[in-house]
Amino acid sequence: MKIFVRIYLLLSLALPLNAQLSEVPQFMEARAPLSALITDYEHRDSVDAHSALVRLPNRKVALMTREKGKMEPFFIKAIETGYWDTRYDPNTDYDVVFDDMRAMGANTAYVMLHWEDIEKSDNVFDFTFADSIEQAAQRQGLKLKWILFLHAQFNGVPSHNPETAWTFHLDDRDGKNYAMQWPKRKGMVFNTIEDVVKKDGIRPLHVYGHPEVFYRIRRMLYRLAVHYRHSKTLIGVQIGNEEGFSFLDESDHNPVTAALYEDWKLKTNKSDYALFKREAMNWWWQQFTSAYHEGDPYKILSFNLDAGQAEAGDVERVSMTGTSAATYGDGNLDAIGTMFYKQWGYQAFDGLDQHYNLGRYNYQLPLLIPSEIGIGRFNSARDYTNFVMHTLERGGQGFGVYCYGEVRKELADTSGARLLMSTMFENIRLNEDIIYEGLPGPGSVYLTSAAEACKISHLNVDGGATLAMVYFPQINPEAANLKKGRLSLKLRAVHKGRYKVSICQGGKVIRSEKISMMLSL
Repeated sequence: MKIFVRIYLLLSLALPLNAQLSEVPQFMEARAPLSALITDYEHRDSVDAHSALVRLPNRKVALMTREKGKMEPFFIKAIETGYWDTRYDPNTDYDVVFDDMRAMGANTAYVMLHWEDIEKSDNVFDFTFADSIEQAAQRQGLKLKWILFLHAQFNGVPSHNPETAWTFHLDDRDGKNYAMQWPKRKGMVFNTIEDVVKKDGIRPLHVYGHPEVFYRIRRMLYRLAVHYRHSKTLIGVQIGNEEGFSFLDESDHNPVTAALYEDWKLKTNKSDYALFKREAMNWWWQQFTSAYHEGDPYKILSFNLDAGQAEAGDVERVSMTGTSAATYGDGNLDAIGTMFYKQWGYQAFDGLDQHYNLGRYNYQLPLLIPSEIGIGRFNSARDYTNFVMHTLERGGQGFGVYCYGEVRKELADTSGARLLMSTMFENIRLNEDIIYEGLPGPGSVYLTSAAEACKISHLNVDGGATLAMVYFPQINPEAANLKKGRLSLKLRAVHKGRYKVSICQGGKVIRSEKISMMLSL
């Protein structure tokens, strides 16, 4: 272990401040990807960064941020600002937004940022807008993570006229846009961005492997990394939002992609087109994450897939998009940024568990940090609570809630979303010491209940301090009726001794006492 630590430290100290981005690799060229560095706990304060992943004494990998010169534990409690609740209003005051988020108990803002926000035209970078967001977050005491869009959307992302996005016009020939994927619907292939944005539900997506697109994405990510390398506020970046191959049909019908497919067949001696898409996606994201980490080896990089369907193992979605639950690991992501919504969320957790739950969530990358757990009209109170609890009981290192538009203080809290979220954040804060470094399973004590509707999950720290999380997967939180004491719980001890027991409910400690317990049979 000491040798391993020394290797990390040497890499950290030897990294030039103004290192140059490596040469552009050839398609499918074997190259060891770069992930975020993990520093051993005893060396945490020597890290040349304001946030970093640290291997705790119990071997769990967790995030730390520098506060007053020392690295301190940081469990992400984030709210995501969407394009439609902040970005489209030119008068949005982010100091007000972030102050409101902090008042609800959030410690992190996930802010949507588009490629064109920072690279206005080819190789012309301007971080004025992004810097203003970062500065507002810092003033309001929040950390920040970029949700970086690469694609455009038919309904006005990154602007009200997405067809003008310069990145889709890097290879215009014969009246067609060859830098863009060509989707097909009802037998018709759409080969211009103007046609795509006029068709409801179709997203213009880049041909990530197009030479003119590929090297520019790497360059942009490297420049973004270097610019925020020593930021006191930014803790990570989500590279792409619901990216992949078009999910309309077998796609992509662009001849540039067809040429990449032929190249892949020659290099791999394989021919399955769906497999080509999966291997190409993994390789592209390995190169994108590596390019970022060449400029900053510490920020956490994540990804999310459309609606969680690929993680859920939906055969059609996996085949179409080239993504699956395995994409996070195979694509070299530092964090699993899955979105959890009622339609696919439960199946998505099942799919992720098949790939990562055998120790990987806690001990190696990628960590479990969902980017979007829907609230308000996006999830019922029951589903929101379940998805948060599923994250906590697996030892996840935080989560993001989608979105600010459902909980902002200017709106009437008709669905109870604001109260539900702030109460959850406060419950977590009261138990954050165990949640942060805890591992799944009970420690010296464990809780049981005879109630069939009740589920109890445990986290423990070094087999000692234990957090028992009680929830009702099939019942809305407000219907549990715990205030009247109708739930019978039994506390059992693994070791005889005197214990301190605290009960938290509704964001408050409702009972705390010391008790003596005998050894449980």
